[in-house]
Amino acid sequence: MPTMTKTLLTNSVPGKLLPGDLVEVRSEAEILATLNEKGTLDNLPFMPEMLKFSGKTFRVSARAFKTCVDDQEMRQLENTVFLEEARCDGSSHSGCGRACLIFWNEAWLKRSDSATSSNGFHIPKVCRADLELLATGDGQFFCQSTEILNASKPLPWWEPKQYLWDLKYNRTSIVRFIQSLLIAFYNKVAHVCQLKSWRFVAGSAKDFRGQSLNLQPGDLVRVKSLSQIKQTLDSAGKHQNLLFAPTMMSFCGKVLRVQDRVENIVLEATPRQRKIKDTVLLEGATCDGVCHRLCPRKSFLFWRECWLERVAAFDVVVTGIKRQKEDMIGTSALTPAEP
Repeated sequence: MPTMTKTLLTNSVPGKLLPGDLVEVRSEAEILATLNEKGTLDNLPFMPEMLKFSGKTFRVSARAFKTCVDDQEMRQLENTVFLEEARCDGSSHSGCGRACLIFWNEAWLKRSDSATSSNGFHIPKVCRADLELLATGDGQFFCQSTEILNASKPLPWWEPKQYLWDLKYNRTSIVRFIQSLLIAFYNKVAHVCQLKSWRFVAGSAKDFRGQSLNLQPGDLVRVKSLSQIKQTLDSAGKHQNLLFAPTMMSFCGKVLRVQDRVENIVLEATPRQRKIKDTVLLEGATCDGVCHRLCPRKSFLFWRECWLERVAAFDVVVTGIKRQKEDMIGTSALTPAEP
């Protein structure tokens, strides 16, 4: 194997946490001692919702060296990682339903096999109660999502190191890496030439009003076909200001389970919250980042109920049995008969 390839695929970068590493979230006292009076470290807030993870062990899912931001260019962060499915439940932010994957400064973590130490931490400047007050102080919301611009810096598309980091740190496959590069290049050309972006989906609806399904966590749904969903979208590819994103196309026709209803969301990079209706999250339906320069954030996709249809558990079982029979018939047809 060439030396460069070995370097890119290694999982032993000194001092850096990498995907697959086991880590323990430090104790509440240790973490509070890293924060300033605003409850932040390097301008990244430590939110009250994160306290419940103290002392627990997780596996690093990705280095969070970059992230996309709603209606903004890509941003770069320092010394941060994502942990597998360690998400914010919004309990201290009026029930925000974004379910964001949490950014973890490496100072808040320790390798699971390391000895316990204070790591040079000092007397805390904030306490648990302070974090709660900061979360909704003066009627404005304060969290990692609202402060994402302050906790990061611009990462322009022409900066080459980000692409190297995708391969070296997050071990992105070559196929996925090339696909993302091609999409990013196409979108830049399309923007300059005033063309439609990659896999842009739009309709001609003016103000489509679908029937509310009142979906609840655990309900089974099927994502409607793309042609059905187009009927609900306006010329900007949105249904009542909610975009049907390109990555959502891959879920069309699939049966998924509702994870949660979304009633409130904190607006990214602002201290405001917005009410939202007839919208749910689906289990496993997250952004893969391919159309956003391999953003590793895995944000949940928001699904309007008019893009979904209820599916009975019985129908799912029957469909599965039919597919198994079809597969068996297909296999037997390909198997040569014995002489």
